Amino acid sequence: MATAESRKNPKLLIDARPRGPGGPFACEFVQGKSVVDHLRDVAAAVSPDPSARVDVIASDDHPFPDDAIVLRADRLYDSNRLKRAIRRGDDPETAAYWRLDRPGGLAGADEEFARRKSYQPLGKYWAQEPARAIARFLAPTRVRPNAVTIASATLMLFASGLSAFASSTWYAHLTVAIAMAAALVLDTADGHLARLQGTASAFGRYLDAWLDELCDMVLHAAIAWGLFVQTASAWWLLLGMAYAMGKYVFYVGASVIPASKNGPTTNDTESQTSHARKWIRLAGHADVRWHLWIGLAAIGRLDLALLAYAVYFPARAALSLAGKATEARHA
Repeated sequence: MATAESRKNPKLLIDARPRGPGGPFACEFVQGKSVVDHLRDVAAAVSPDPSARVDVIASDDHPFPDDAIVLRADRLYDSNRLKRAIRRGDDPETAAYWRLDRPGGLAGADEEFARRKSYQPLGKYWAQEPARAIARFLAPTRVRPNAVTIASATLMLFASGLSAFASSTWYAHLTVAIAMAAALVLDTADGHLARLQGTASAFGRYLDAWLDELCDMVLHAAIAWGLFVQTASAWWLLLGMAYAMGKYVFYVGASVIPASKNGPTTNDTESQTSHARKWIRLAGHADVRWHLWIGLAAIGRLDLALLAYAVYFPARAALSLAGKATEARHA
């Protein structure tokens, strides 16, 4: 049992004994780094002394101190959640976000690790905690992550319906914003629930992505239709079509044409260009757009979202094509 003193100065150990498909999980690679090296990084992030040596236990004969914090080599841990778990005296297992010992766990680890690097740049500040609370509440029940995913999509479709057909009143706007915010929390909770229950699946990830895109298209179509009904201007319908076609062309281009494999830039101009591209990509991030919807819905100005992204996605598709053409000329 961890004491108050051990929580302030935790003794961290890495249990390298769990074995993967071809040997110890500790020797498997995720994102170009061995699992044990990932665990060392996590240990350094949560330890008061990042330079302190972290023992790696590879033998059943090695004793584990009672107050040690043990990181398993068949888990990937979130360092911030691990800090909180240590501070509260909770089991380190509560800080594990991915289990390598599940079917397909090792195969999906790279994708999950990469996803977490860019996951919810804004939602992580407020949606994560309620989502975790929902996941912990549902974990012992028979409710599965796919049901939570469908509930999130249902809220988004409800918000879209209100945007298309409800009267333009402050309480209608507020209802749309609240429904969108609740949908975002549930969209976050399904992944946490899948990890707690060990029910993550390829179909679940596909369903989540498919419903996200469906709701995105339905929402913008609803905004365009609602504005057309209010103003009798066909330009809003054309903007809705421009959004849908622009996003389709952009995503087809992104999936068919691989990204450039050039190494890191050293030139100042290239560095500035790369920085600008980062902000441009961030503007199209699903989490950023979701927060924009919530804010604009609350003030009854979802038309601005339609205007912005009816330009954004066709422009990004055109810029991507121009960039590939330039690369081809210099190849």
